[in-house]
Amino acid sequence: MRRKDISFLLAVVILVCFAGMGLSCSSGLKKHAAGELGLVYRNAPITREQMEIWWKNAGENEKRYIKDITLWKEPEEVNAANASLGQRTEAQLIRAAGNMNLIMPGKLCAGSLVSSGDRAGCVISRGLAGKLNLDGTGGELQVLGREYQIRGILDVTDAVCIIQGDTGTPYSRVQVKYEDMPASGALQTLLGLLPGEPEVKSEGDLFCGLGGLFLMAPLWVLFVLAAARLRRTYRSAEWKSWVKEICSICFPVAVIAGISILVFFSFRFSDDYIPGAWSDFSFFANLAAEKAGDISKLMTRALDCRDREMLLQTAGCMLSGSACSVIILKFPRPPFGFYNNRSNHHP
Repeated sequence: MRRKDISFLLAVVILVCFAGMGLSCSSGLKKHAAGELGLVYRNAPITREQMEIWWKNAGENEKRYIKDITLWKEPEEVNAANASLGQRTEAQLIRAAGNMNLIMPGKLCAGSLVSSGDRAGCVISRGLAGKLNLDGTGGELQVLGREYQIRGILDVTDAVCIIQGDTGTPYSRVQVKYEDMPASGALQTLLGLLPGEPEVKSEGDLFCGLGGLFLMAPLWVLFVLAAARLRRTYRSAEWKSWVKEICSICFPVAVIAGISILVFFSFRFSDDYIPGAWSDFSFFANLAAEKAGDISKLMTRALDCRDREMLLQTAGCMLSGSACSVIILKFPRPPFGFYNNRSNHHP
């Protein structure tokens, strides 16, 4: 096997690895970030009671689109203890109101999450359980002078404990699960609950769209290479003139159809990213500046564990899409010796 053949096989292996990583990251984004909106209100926190009143007064239209809301406080450093063994360690305590799965989606690896009305239970991370030699669910954890029953274990290496907050606790973070509407529609629907414009906004659909856009880049490269090769083939072929004439008519149609299909699957953004009038050329510039500002605020002011994972998955999609595109451009076709043995060559 020649050096070019080995290089091509190595490129194929690397391409498959990057493609698998990209698909895995894209699947994680669609499962845990799509249709979710994270908001931070440090100057005007919200209480559990306000959220319960909103749900009670919400109409069928609101409940049709807003599927779940969770309030939670930023993690605070506390001392957690295993009283039976006399062991202590520092941990991050998160007080929540509502469905804990929206705080750390898909991380539960044992037991169950603490229900909204359970003030005696907690869920802890695998890292905290290891530090305090807690075997699993059913044990007791002492935090801030109170005993909590361990209901579940999270697959997280950091020392984290999540409990349901007491009555009247103010929460600075809001996590919303919605469907069949853009993020702006969700904010409009929640006007009766939210105190105004959030300090920081984390829009899951934005990162899903960016990840999917980069993940489609290799298909764009393949399409361009295939179209260019097809054009050269039918132009240089020794076919009858009427066949070439048909090809010259069908080729642009096929290219336009291919571009339309790729555009449809590449740009999977919500209605917030479509201008009211296509003549409004400033729309996209303003939109890009706004979203860049949101991402900058998220990364510098309020980056939490779920947003960190969402950003990493988005970066994984970008990296895999870019790497696959470069590999395809570097090896547009297998080397001749890869599919023709020397024994088949004729002098």
